[in-house]
Amino acid sequence: RWLRYCDQSLPSCSRPPPLPLPRSLCDSSRWTFGIMAAPPPSRRPVVEVKNIEENRIEFVLTSTDVSVANALRKAIISEVPTIAIDLVEIEDNSSMLADEFIAHRLGLIPLVSSRALDPESPVAFRDREGRIRSFQWHHEADKEAECEVKFELDVRNTDDHPMEVTTQHLKLSAVHGEESQEDCEVKPVEYDPDYPVVIAKLKKNQTLKLTAIAKKGFGKMHSKWSPASGVTFTYEPVVRLHHEKLEELTAAQRKEWVEMCPPGLLKFNDLTGMVEVEDKPNVGIAFSGEAEKLAKDTFGPEYVDLVKVLPRSDKDGQPDRFNFSVESNGALDPVTLVRAALWELCKKLDILEQSLHPEDRRFL
Repeated sequence: RWLRYCDQSLPSCSRPPPLPLPRSLCDSSRWTFGIMAAPPPSRRPVVEVKNIEENRIEFVLTSTDVSVANALRKAIISEVPTIAIDLVEIEDNSSMLADEFIAHRLGLIPLVSSRALDPESPVAFRDREGRIRSFQWHHEADKEAECEVKFELDVRNTDDHPMEVTTQHLKLSAVHGEESQEDCEVKPVEYDPDYPVVIAKLKKNQTLKLTAIAKKGFGKMHSKWSPASGVTFTYEPVVRLHHEKLEELTAAQRKEWVEMCPPGLLKFNDLTGMVEVEDKPNVGIAFSGEAEKLAKDTFGPEYVDLVKVLPRSDKDGQPDRFNFSVESNGALDPVTLVRAALWELCKKLDILEQSLHPEDRRFL
């Protein structure tokens, strides 16, 4: 199975059921020019969750290669559907901001988008009665209410002090397309009720009145539909010290070198006078090459390998352990975001598998 949560300290509500992974992602074939080599043994990717916060998740992806890790990263950024404001009709705008500027700001406001997820996925949106409800694409829907969400904003400043127009003034219309939007469950993301997102500022007697239509889309269509504000993965470093060359240096030289290196990679043991690796090396510092450069500049070119940092790899020498950090913009919670990305990735692989000729399918 694709998802196997190994951190048992997490609450059960944070550990969604695993998703099946198609064979096309588990098995791989190596190709040469005109000759296909024997496929390597099947690998089962595993996800080990390290930390879950309100809008952030950290996990380790193992037993796979960098191509799958990068495919997952891209799927999280640009393949998970969300809802964002795509059409703005401004009736009155006497503020200092141009109409286009306000429309652009409205489009970048994240909206709660669980309703946009695939109804066939394990994270499909359910209403208060537990029924699965889908939000259709604009070109597929027969009614406006099936593919659009309507918002209204009507604010006028009657005070002498400047007034901030925020997402709290952006109200969901009661009716759209002759249908009620009471159970729409789409609204602007609220990070902190005391500090809502500011849309514009109005002086006395200035007015801003508009209507906004939100639609479904992908991050690859426009960044306003991307549910992630940051997705990164790094290799897990393996730090190796050249002890023979370290013994050629005096304790004072070794200590001086460690003190010059950026903190987070090496430490000096005053009792033994030797250099040691930090218990949890900083990934950014480890792969920066600063320690190797300082050793070369301080002791000479022959000491450039005083420390060597390599990514943790499998028996073939290929990196197979990747530390992911996914931060959501609030449109989806981080666990749902990762699971939805896995679902979209699996769908694409299934389509590819079904599109292959029958004589080629035996290699999957």
